[in-house]
Amino acid sequence: MKLKSLLVVTLLVLGCCAAFGQSYSFGFLSYTGGLEYCNYETFTAFGPVTPSFYLQGYDVLSACAYSLGPAASINGIKATFPKSAEGPVTGGGYFYADQLYDAYYGYVTGLQWSVFTATKAPKKITSTTKFGWAGYVGEVGYEFLGNYGFLSATIPSAAHRGAKSTISNMSVAKLKAKGEALKAQRASK
Repeated sequence: MKLKSLLVVTLLVLGCCAAFGQSYSFGFLSYTGGLEYCNYETFTAFGPVTPSFYLQGYDVLSACAYSLGPAASINGIKATFPKSAEGPVTGGGYFYADQLYDAYYGYVTGLQWSVFTATKAPKKITSTTKFGWAGYVGEVGYEFLGNYGFLSATIPSAAHRGAKSTISNMSVAKLKAKGEALKAQRASK
């Protein structure tokens, strides 16, 4: 009887683990590998029929000094980008929508950040290491490659507070001024 109970408990634990999916957390490095961005992705991939088909998680901004939000919600699906797509990242991974612009700037920007990410960070970056993420910017009928680079197993900390985010294309001074203006506008309401 004890062996049968142990078997039932073991099967329940294994079943629950499979139902909760696979979790991932990666930092973002630039395409040269020399710059670690202040934001990072953390998500869980799961699915009732196709294992790990759907993902849900966050683009964490807590180490980004000029972000007005602590994190952006992400959700997406398992996808394969063929080499014929001519993107910086090809093969299998996940493609997800990211509220990064709105969370970073603190208002509805009208911009969409979409990311294709691999699920393995390289131990060392060499001349043959494949890129691990690519971010695409969309705005009312237009979409283009915004940024790309390598995945990192290292998560940014408070020491990265001066670093840029994966969408930063403005100087830190302009971001700070924009953030202060938005805070003042909100305070006056």
